Amino acid sequence: MDASPTPGPAMTARKRRGLEIDAREAKLEARRGEFDRERSRIFRVTSRKPGGKQTWSDEERAVRAELRALADERAALLARIEAELAELRPRQSEFDRLRAEARAAGSRKKPPVTKKEQKLRNRVALLQSERAHLDGTVRRDRESSRHEEAVWNTVLDATSDDSSYW
Repeated sequence: MDASPTPGPAMTARKRRGLEIDAREAKLEARRGEFDRERSRIFRVTSRKPGGKQTWSDEERAVRAELRALADERAALLARIEAELAELRPRQSEFDRLRAEARAAGSRKKPPVTKKEQKLRNRVALLQSERAHLDGTVRRDRESSRHEEAVWNTVLDATSDDSSYW
């Protein structure tokens, strides 16, 4: 018997852009960290605090400008998603109100989900998924999962089922 996995929400252009923004920001943050470490090294060697923005190189200014541009783009995309969700919420609340009325009327069975309601639920789920890709939730979840797995694989073994490890 062939058990194929249930397909998840589609990879939309906004999700893809959110992943691209995250990847680019990670590279730029690493580069900005290099600039900060270099300033720290200069301070340790000379005991003179490097000046502020005046001492930034053209490359550092470009990195910081690109980080700001990416943050602005992310904010604009998130605002569009929130606007779309705001349009859908009243319609969803109407479906919720009708369900509550059906339950209050004494019906023990839940009313079936109509095609119109399912379509609305799917759209809301897609928008929430896009928002998670854009605001970094997906990246943070993946990173924390990798860290937890690394801890599990390095610290714990088959004989360490003891709470003293935590």
